[in-house]
Amino acid sequence: MDIKVLVIEDDMEIVDSILLSFRVMWPEVEVIYANHGIEGIAKVKSESPDLVILDLGLPDITGYEVLKEIRLFSSIPIIILTVRSEEEDVIKALESEANDYVVKPFRQKELIARVKAQISNFRINAIRNRLE
Repeated sequence: MDIKVLVIEDDMEIVDSILLSFRVMWPEVEVIYANHGIEGIAKVKSESPDLVILDLGLPDITGYEVLKEIRLFSSIPIIILTVRSEEEDVIKALESEANDYVVKPFRQKELIARVKAQISNFRINAIRNRLE
């Protein structure tokens, strides 16, 4: 079962932390990343990841714009990973069809568990939809 996770994040320390977390706790996963929103959208199209971890504060466009653009062509799970902890931000992201919302600083094991849960749920729903 090949799994690919795309991280759209401009802070390389965060990217490195996520890469290390996967390398240690779930080494079978291929983690790729993009430092800009436009690049991230392109990688969703070209790389077909199983899940996206998306920061809201990107240098070129907002994470909300990235989320909106991805939702035009894909229903893959998207987990928001951001420093924004205000209820309005959480609600806006979830109403924009984000699947989950994690506030930085994040717990690495919890993030991995959330990624596993989202990928599992997405695959189960895909199988159900095929059977209907």
